[in-house]
Amino acid sequence: MDRFELERLIYAGERDFSGVDWSGASLYNLNLTGIILVDANLTETDLQDVIFDSACLEGACFERADLNGARFQDANLRRANFDNSTLYSVYFNRCNLDDASLKGADLRKASFQGTTLKRANLEDILSDYISFTDTDFTGAKISISDVVDHRAVRVTLPSGEIYTLPRLEGENL
Repeated sequence: MDRFELERLIYAGERDFSGVDWSGASLYNLNLTGIILVDANLTETDLQDVIFDSACLEGACFERADLNGARFQDANLRRANFDNSTLYSVYFNRCNLDDASLKGADLRKASFQGTTLKRANLEDILSDYISFTDTDFTGAKISISDVVDHRAVRVTLPSGEIYTLPRLEGENL
């Protein structure tokens, strides 16, 4: 299936593409709101600036994919594999990334808000300028410095301990 056929199917209301193999495809700048890609293969796929709002991507493989500027809002990404993917300036809002793997991913300038990463693997990530707000890392494999050395507000550390960014004098919250 090529990009134009996918766009036609989505426009016609099709949403369930579970198990599909779109590895290596160029799907940049698509609106995939509500798409179902359970256990899909998106290895080395160009997904720059794609919108994945309310998507079900459980178990999907995004290994070595280019997701620069993508947006995930209210998305189910349990068990998803983002190993060695480029997630520069990606936005995760109210997402479930429990048991996901982001090993070696480029997460520079990524934003995580209200997102769970329980038992997720975040080893060897590129982590400059990441923002974490209300993010749960319980049981995750991640360096504490990757969390607290960046903009981290109200996060649950892998140990279960709650970390809150120290309040600055005169700051209005």
